[in-house]
Amino acid sequence: MNIYGIIRHNAYYDSVSLMQISRAVEDIEGVDAAMVCMGTQLNKDLLKDAGLLTEEFASSKPSDLVIAYRTAKADLESLVLETVEAKLNAKQEDKDVDEQDPTSVGSAVKRYPESNLVLVSLPGQYAAREVRKALNKNLHVMLFSDNVRIDEELELKQLAHEKGLLMMGPDCGTAIINGKGLCFANEVRKGRIGIVGASGTGLQEVTVLIDRLGGGVSQALGTGGRDLSYEIGGIMMLDAYRALEQDPNTEVILLLSKPPVKEVELKIIAEVKKGQKPSIICFLNSELSDISDRIYGCNTLEQAAVKAVELEMNKTVVLEDFDTIANVDLASWKANVSKDQKYLRALYCGGTVCDEAAYIASTQLNKQDVYSNVGKVTRLSDPYHSVKHSFIDLGDDNFTVGKPHPMIEPSLRNARLIQEAKDKETAVILFDVEIGYGSHVEPTEVVLEAVREAKQIAKADKREIKFVAYVLGTDKDYQSLDKQLRLLKQEGVHVASSNARAARLAIDLVGGLNA
Repeated sequence: MNIYGIIRHNAYYDSVSLMQISRAVEDIEGVDAAMVCMGTQLNKDLLKDAGLLTEEFASSKPSDLVIAYRTAKADLESLVLETVEAKLNAKQEDKDVDEQDPTSVGSAVKRYPESNLVLVSLPGQYAAREVRKALNKNLHVMLFSDNVRIDEELELKQLAHEKGLLMMGPDCGTAIINGKGLCFANEVRKGRIGIVGASGTGLQEVTVLIDRLGGGVSQALGTGGRDLSYEIGGIMMLDAYRALEQDPNTEVILLLSKPPVKEVELKIIAEVKKGQKPSIICFLNSELSDISDRIYGCNTLEQAAVKAVELEMNKTVVLEDFDTIANVDLASWKANVSKDQKYLRALYCGGTVCDEAAYIASTQLNKQDVYSNVGKVTRLSDPYHSVKHSFIDLGDDNFTVGKPHPMIEPSLRNARLIQEAKDKETAVILFDVEIGYGSHVEPTEVVLEAVREAKQIAKADKREIKFVAYVLGTDKDYQSLDKQLRLLKQEGVHVASSNARAARLAIDLVGGLNA
């Protein structure tokens, strides 16, 4: 096979768009591998790793667009270029020259002088400079970028604090501001529960469950995953909590994070004790108990959502069950499994929900047999190969360098699902499906392609694998929760009504098999 392609000088496009275009080129019959990217050093390294770097591509500059592909066919250039052009033009077809996006914070402020919040999504090494400009223009910031140095994060959050501004991030993937979802967020009912979260899919899961329980969200503010570290000290969570205390549309406050260092935990609790509104502190997978008759401790996302809605509505609420172990014909399944099938394999797009599921497994299965690439269970030495009960966060940096996040492009999970199906020890495969803003248009249809193939692999080997899924979303999301549930059930996938319940159902299936 030969490497083909071209360089277009001084033609900038955002990385997410180019990742999706790379996928489209790879889907062309006869193309073995492809990468459409800007000529940065990181992308050149990725081209080299993919076996696509030529001397010409190595000479490209960060402002150059590189279109590289490998094929045995020499006549695909026209089709490849047509595909790239069609994808690039589709993003511009409804815009005239006067409607082109601003190219700097300054030009954005001139275009939209009434705006007071900036969303920054740039390579980490450039992001801090733009955030600093925005804060100095007295604008709140949501910083989607990761790979920002922690000393820069501290400096920016201190500046925001001094100016009375919010600095959400870095690596802040979810927020709902006055009913408007930003980045990865769901369409949820407006209400009186204000949330501050240091985890993206954790924040999504809580807002979705609040909606399903009949409650509503006033604000959902992300902090970024390092905010409660010793170095940052919870600056954003504390400032956001104080803002919600002053917000007339918020009556109940929920703080959400993985367990922080003890010094920061005590600082957060001390600040909440000064407040007046009913508050819930959920340090995920911890053993935090109620602190007073106004401050409640919760340890799971579902528990936190239920408590928040009960406080908002002043009544007991119960989350509806979908599938449970009672819906499964265990005797029939046992007749179709092999003696080697013992283990649960969980393949997650969302990091926090993966962490929660792994923790639940560690409390209900032999803890020494539970592995993950995230959280506090035993760490996998090689995240590309599962061991016993394995919980894989496919959105982790190991899997996403130079690739879109699997919530954007869930097909990236399919190869791993097939890999697990080929493992003769796999009994149950658990996976999540995220819908809403930022997520794939048809995520369930994508993963079901792999589920069908996995079933055939197991059947040919005289095995049967059970599949369990959780759909994180609401009926109001444009992909339609009902549609996703229907597609999964039609394929024989067991579906739970929360991430925690999906994990427990998968665990119960493995337990029933081994009983």
